[in-house]
Order: sequence, then C-alpha cells, then structure tokens
Amino acid sequence: MLPAALTRQLVEIVGPERISEETAPFAVHGRSPALVISPSSVEQVARAVAACHAARVPLAPWGGGTRQRWGRPIAAETFVVLRTSGLQAILMHEPDDLTISVEAGMTFAALDAALAAHNQMLPLDPPRPALSTIGGLLASGADGPRRLAYGTSRDLLIGIRVVEATGRISKAGGMVVKNVSGFDMMKLYLGSLGTLAIIVSANFKLMPRPRAAASLSCFFEQPERAFRLITALSASQLIPAAVEYREDGTTASIEVRIEGLPAAVERHVRDVRRLAEEAGAGSVSVVAEGLAAVEERWADFNDAPQTVDLAADELVARLSCLPGALEAALGDVRARAAREGLLLRVQARALSGVAYLRLRGSDEHLRAWHAAILARWPQLVVIGAQPALAAELPVWGAGIANLDLMRRIKQEFDPENLLNPGRYVV
Repeated sequence: MLPAALTRQLVEIVGPERISEETAPFAVHGRSPALVISPSSVEQVARAVAACHAARVPLAPWGGGTRQRWGRPIAAETFVVLRTSGLQAILMHEPDDLTISVEAGMTFAALDAALAAHNQMLPLDPPRPALSTIGGLLASGADGPRRLAYGTSRDLLIGIRVVEATGRISKAGGMVVKNVSGFDMMKLYLGSLGTLAIIVSANFKLMPRPRAAASLSCFFEQPERAFRLITALSASQLIPAAVEYREDGTTASIEVRIEGLPAAVERHVRDVRRLAEEAGAGSVSVVAEGLAAVEERWADFNDAPQTVDLAADELVARLSCLPGALEAALGDVRARAAREGLLLRVQARALSGVAYLRLRGSDEHLRAWHAAILARWPQLVVIGAQPALAAELPVWGAGIANLDLMRRIKQEFDPENLLNPGRYVV
C-alpha cells in the first residue's frame, strides 16, 4: 500500500483527474500497481519521479502497454505505474533537414500520419502502431522488417531526453545527424526497458517516402529451397527493403518488400522473381503494388513479435544469430519443437539473423524446448510468456556480454533500484 503522503503529493503534482486506482488494466506480468498516474508534461513526470524516489516507491513506465510482457515480473509488491500518454506533442519538425523531435507518449501511428503529410517516414515498422509509443519502442529496442534497408531505432535516433531516477531531466544528442563526440549516452537507454531512466522525448532522422513499392510472395515446399533464395539474395546486388522468412507447419515462404524509384522497383521485381524460380519456388507472385497497398500487406508481418494477444499456453521468443547461421538455428528450433509436441510458427528477418518464434504447448514442454535451444543458441530472448514461466526462465538469454559493466551502470543511474526493478538483465 502506498504511503498516504505520497498519494496526496502525486495528486497535487498531476491533478486528481490524472490519477487512477483502477489498476487491473495496468498489471505488469499479472501484478497490479498500487496507483496509476498520467502526467501531462515532462515537468510533471520529473516531479512525480522525484516524489516516488524520496518515498522509495518503485515506478513502472507505461507507454501503450504493448511490451509489458517483455522481461521478468517486476520485483516489487507495491509500485506505481507512470503512463506517458499525456506526452504526445511534436516538439520540432524540420522537413527540409529530415529531422523531428517528438514526445515519448506519441503513438507511432500518429507520428506516421503527421510525417505522411510531408511525404516523409520513420521506417521502424512496430507491431500494433496505433498503440505502440515512441518511448516504448526505444525502451524495448524493437526492430522491424525494414531494418535491412534503414536500420533499427539505434540508427535513426539522434537525440533523447529522459527523466532520471531522482527526477532530474537530462538529455543527450540533438537535432542534427552528426552531433556526438566521445561516449554516445543516448544509446544506453535503448533496450534498457525503462530501468535506467524514463524516456520523455526523442529526436530522429527521417527518410523520404518511396515513390514506388511492391511486395512479392515466394512459396516453397521445403525450407531448404527457401534458404537457397535467401543465399542468392544475399550474394546479389539487389537492395530489398525487407526479406521475411515464414514457416508454419510444413510450408515455407519468403516475402520480399521493394521500395524506391519506379524503374528500380520494376527491376527488383523481375530479378527477385528469377532468383526465386531458380531456387525452386513453387509459385511467385506480386501481391501488392504501390506504397499504400504494400503497407497494408505488411501490417501482418510487422505484427509478428506482438505479445498483446498472448494465449495462455503460448511463448514468444526472439533468437539472434549470424545471418549465415539462421538456417541451422531454425532447424534446431523446428526439430526440438517437434520432439516436444509444440506448435511452432516462425518469422525471421532472413538477411539480418533475427527470428521471432511463437510456440504453443504445456509449460513442461515449453521449458524443455527453451532449455535445449538456449544451450545451442545463447541469444534466445523470451519476449512473451505467462507470469509464472517468465519468472522461472532465463528470459534474457545466456552468457550475457558485459554483465558486470551493466550492473555498474545500473548502480550509477538507479542505485535504489526503483525504476522497473527486476524487469531487465540487471
């Protein structure tokens, strides 16, 4: 139970209309907070964080709630959820410079709509864009299918502002693409799951929206033939925006997204079709043309890592490896899933070495599968599991590099362990 004095202080800071005791919808791995607050400004966030720090009450940042199954259950009986939904402003947009600064509570869909008016884009492709917030994308280090062409948030972020565990506001980077000398502080917060600071705004470099786009579907009877196409694409001079491998039961397919000038898109469609046929594809077809149609087609591919609609018997994991090792890794995944009697669905960033795995079955068989795959592929991260399983498994993988350094950074940034305690590696 929260100290009464802290509750009164938080009401005074954010206003009674931005305090909620209806906490069940904001449970973190099944554990409900004592209070939910929704500050309407960065200054209110800073004051609320400072008040919780003074009272030694942990905080859990909450954007759109789409990644609250990532990590371990929160290590606190009493905690406050701090929502960033009140931070939705575009702070600065320089269309001629292809840069933008936005508050962390803005949803990706809202940002994309604003950028579309200027024929620009931030190509991060998150699941559930109407819910996913900018702060949540950065805090979870999410990637998207078009990382192949444009990189991840790490490559597109040029500045960040955060509220530290004590309530102090700090920033790193700026509004120009090349603005860092020495240690790049803003990269610390990417993927740290809100355990070092609460992200309140971010600056990005943007990309022009492509003039033309197309999407090809290539279907194969065996995964081995699909990987022939992946190898051929890797060795070619082609530059697709995304290459996604899918496996569901006995079928395998590759979806290739192409963007650019009309002539370049036309050439890529022709050459990818030829390579797919040479690799033994059963069928190859252009399933979408034009940017709007391609974006609609790829919404389902972008949603592959989502954990909002997690079934009671489902586990979602992300496996990372060298691109050349992906075929062997998925072979191990497939064989062990069959041995344990698990239903398996795979979607992989085929040329990046990142696979998202959805498995369904009993906890006993999910544990056995996880232990076997982790022993072979240590960069296996569980991003969705029921609370009991998430508490038990080594969800962040094995042999984590620089673990001592990460502990020292956490100690430096949050010595009281009040920001999302227990959720991340340290």
